Amino acid sequence: MKVGRQVERWQSTDGHHLLRIFTRGPSCFYFVELSEVTEKGETFWATTRTSEEHPSLEAARGAALSQLPWLREVT
Repeated sequence: MKVGRQVERWQSTDGHHLLRIFTRGPSCFYFVELSEVTEKGETFWATTRTSEEHPSLEAARGAALSQLPWLREVT
């Protein structure tokens, strides 16, 4: 499990997806996508994607934009 400090957060327009970008140092950024899941009447957030590490916030954001179509609607 990666650990870091959150530096950006975006939620989809329908409220069912969440992007969190973290930093683990000045040249180490990654993102996590979470999706809202409902099972047996309970709703919770589940991690659906964790990126590789990127050298900058801009690189992590760019990778997220290329991989998550819903993100283009909110940025």
